[in-house]
Parts: sequence; C-alpha cells; structure tokens
Amino acid sequence: MTSVESHGCCGITCALTAVGAVAAVYLVARFVQFLSLQFASPNLKQKYAKAGTWAVVTGASEGIGQALALDFAKRGFNVCVIARSKDKLASVVEEIEKKKVQGKAISFDFSTASSHDYKKLFNELDAIELAVLVNNVGVNYTYANYFDEVDIEEDLRILKVNCEAQLQMTKYAVRRLRPKKSGAIISLSSFTATTPSPLLSTYTATKSFNYGFSNSLAFELQGTGIDVLTVTPNLVISRMTSGVSTKAPKPSFLKVSASAMARQTLNALGTTKVTSGHRNHAIIEGVLSFLPVDFVGNQILKMHKDIKKRAERKLQQGK
Repeated sequence: MTSVESHGCCGITCALTAVGAVAAVYLVARFVQFLSLQFASPNLKQKYAKAGTWAVVTGASEGIGQALALDFAKRGFNVCVIARSKDKLASVVEEIEKKKVQGKAISFDFSTASSHDYKKLFNELDAIELAVLVNNVGVNYTYANYFDEVDIEEDLRILKVNCEAQLQMTKYAVRRLRPKKSGAIISLSSFTATTPSPLLSTYTATKSFNYGFSNSLAFELQGTGIDVLTVTPNLVISRMTSGVSTKAPKPSFLKVSASAMARQTLNALGTTKVTSGHRNHAIIEGVLSFLPVDFVGNQILKMHKDIKKRAERKLQQGK
C-alpha cells in the first residue's frame, strides 16, 4: 500500500470514528433527556402563576381529558372542564373539588358549534384567569373502516371536532396569554400522526393537523413565555376502551392507564415541544421509527382489517 493510500484509509477511519463518536454522544444525550422527562416533576402552578390559576380542559368528561383535569387539580390548579355531557362533567367537577381547588363545568358540543356558540363560550371563559389550555376533545370512526365505506357526514364531523375546536380554542388562548407573557397550551395529537394508519384515514389526517399546527406554534411562540406541548399517545385505557366488560381493564406495556399518561404528560410540559405522553409509548415510537415504513403500515393495515371484521360481526349479531 502506498503512503497516499495509507493516508487515505487513515482519513476515512478517522472520519468514521468521529461520526461514531458524535452519534454515541447524541444517543446518550437523548437517553438522558428521556430519563429526565419521565421522572421530573415541575411545579407548574408556580411556573404559570403570572398567567393565572386555571387550567381549561376540553373533552374532559372521561378518558385522557378527565385524567388530565384531575392531575391539574392535584397540582393546585383550579380546573374548568368542557364537554357535552352535563352529568359526566358534574361528576368530574366533584372529583376536582375534592382536591381543595375550584372546579367549573361548561356543557358545549364541539360537533355542532357555530361561531356564535364559540363567542358565548369565550365570554364565559373570560371570567377566569386562564393559565393552561388543553386541546383534548376529539372523535374517531365508530370502528376502523375503508374510507369509501364511511359516510361523509362522519368524516366532516371528525374534521370539525378534531381541527376546528383546536383552532378556535388556541386562537382564544394565545390572545389571552400573550399579553401576560406566561402560560401553556397542550394539544393532543396521536401516535397515528407519526405512522401510516390505514382504515382510519380521516382521523389520522386530523391528528396530523393537530401535530403540525401545535408543533409549528411551539416554535412561533418561543420567547413569548407561552409553552406549547404536542402529545402523541398510543393506546390509553379508559371507560371508552373497556367496552361492555364489567371488569376494569388492566394496564399493559402498550395500553397504559389514563392517570399515568396524564401525570407523565404534565411532567413534560415546559421541558420539550413533543412527547408521547408515556414512557412506554416513547419506547414504542422509538423502535418503530427504525423499521421500514412499508412494513409498519402494512402491519397496521392487517390489524385494522381484523378490527373491522370483529366490529361488523358484533353489529350483525346485535341485529
């Protein structure tokens, strides 16, 4: 080997070593960040005290929304919950007030709301000192189904609830929070926004909108004192996921409890712009990100086809 060839090989080796070292440092930094996000517990009430003492949570009558509302109450926030069902909201407010804070319920139907309805809602919210908004309200298909088999009314309902509600509520919140130079906005997207989700096409598209809108706004509002957090949870156990079973569903690695997801989500607020919401889901997202998109998309397609078959079989049995 000539001296030129030797020097060339040495240069390539040094370059590869440098790249490897940088990659190792990056992975270690990401791992340290991951650990800090999962186990940190910031004082959010103190952090956003300049903005106010109230957290507003949409779609808070059950599931993730209810869990987030109760976790805010545990942290000392007064909490305003918004959803359709007055009875369910009353129950949530009762649980909130057990934490020795104030609770407020507003019955509001995001699926039919007009501009006039939103104006009335905002007038009512003007009476509280907003510190944090959680855009949680959302709807999905009745069950996984082919796009052309879903009624257009259902697609349009998903678009209205999942996208318009986020736009309306966020516009209101930013205009309330910007003059105070403090506050936070949390928007629930979904794991489906990070990977192909066939047979949930419209829902997935709206969750991609939630993700893109919220994450872009996070950068836009840098330096204003307003933190924006985008959440991409996978399966979360709630009353909705228990179906007709009388037994309480048990958490698993994939299906986590709503309370654990809420706690870890709020722990990430103000420290990152995007979170999976739960450490288990962060691991799943990380693993899937290394797999070919075609493989992941086709596996999800197979799973959703099975869900469709089971759902339609139950519908036939119920007739």
